[in-house]
Amino acid sequence: MSKELFQHAMNIAQKAIQYDESGNAKMAVNNYIEAADILTRFIKTTSNPDMKKICFSKAEQYLKRAQELRDVLSPEGPGLSGATPAKASKESTQLREALSETIQVEKPDVKMEEVADLETAKQALREAIVLPLQRPDLFKGARKPWRGVLLFGPPGCGKTLLAKAIASECEATFFSADAASLVSKWLGESEKLIKELFRLAREQQPCVVFIDEVDSIATERGSRDEIGGERRIKTQLLIEMEGVKGKAQDRVMILGATNRPWEIDPAFRRRFEKRVYVKLPDETARRAMFDIHTKEIPLEPDVNFDELAKITEGYTGSDIAMLCREAIMIPIRELDREGILTEDTQPRDVKRDDFITAMARIKPVVTPDELRKFEEWNDEFGAE
Repeated sequence: MSKELFQHAMNIAQKAIQYDESGNAKMAVNNYIEAADILTRFIKTTSNPDMKKICFSKAEQYLKRAQELRDVLSPEGPGLSGATPAKASKESTQLREALSETIQVEKPDVKMEEVADLETAKQALREAIVLPLQRPDLFKGARKPWRGVLLFGPPGCGKTLLAKAIASECEATFFSADAASLVSKWLGESEKLIKELFRLAREQQPCVVFIDEVDSIATERGSRDEIGGERRIKTQLLIEMEGVKGKAQDRVMILGATNRPWEIDPAFRRRFEKRVYVKLPDETARRAMFDIHTKEIPLEPDVNFDELAKITEGYTGSDIAMLCREAIMIPIRELDREGILTEDTQPRDVKRDDFITAMARIKPVVTPDELRKFEEWNDEFGAE
């Protein structure tokens, strides 16, 4: 499948070149862009670093040629560098339309009380984000607010939910960007998009820019696997983060989340001044999660959430949600297997054994070795 994708991209690129040579600029642009898009998808499927570099380079060439042909076709003249005001405005509008497909702009309605436990992380984020946005008059001079905050920890522990709750509490516009999508989907345009994202954030401040999977864009620069324009993308993001940090009047916060903090480049780590460890839920939090994820489901008296919370040590919030879904499906599954699941039949109440059965099927996603890596990184770089 991977080979076929690459070959398909080459076929489309050949068509683009033929259209280009024959003077059909419009069709050439369409085919160059399509070839670059297919190569981007191919990059995701191959593990060969040399092929990634080749494909990234080709995709950039195709996109560059497509832009050159667009400039020829456009009555306004050359592109964004040295552009007329009308042209710059048009490109800005196009970039924002592109951003709208990759970045969610919302006013979250998630309340802080809906996030079980994580009290240390909540307090750290309140001090770093909520209080400076609510009372900017208190954060002047030496008492400067943190402008970059990194949430790190095992997957499924509520980092994204916590980010939304924080934005909701301080009534800020919430920009949610998936770093991997931003880079791969808009290959060749990423630097412009990142610049436009932060310009938009400044227009709509107070604003929280949330970058999920930030490790995919903030890996160490100069590494062997770094390809094509990745370094330029990282440089642009570093510039924007430094710009936000340097302007005291701006009320823009950058919030990153990662499951792999040890892969982040030291320059990015420095710009994330506050680094908050989002840990596995404790016993009290696990008990609350069992309650949340079984709402409106009839349970037998033998179901004891205190017991279940005790025996699920090491489970993430996501693990417990999956465990509950599995357990409450068992009575319906029984009726279906017996062939008596009709409009009139009702499943039995969920019992303790259903949760025990579900535990045998749903295992914790985080291993002790992985957990130890998070603890060690927190000891060295954490800044709760």
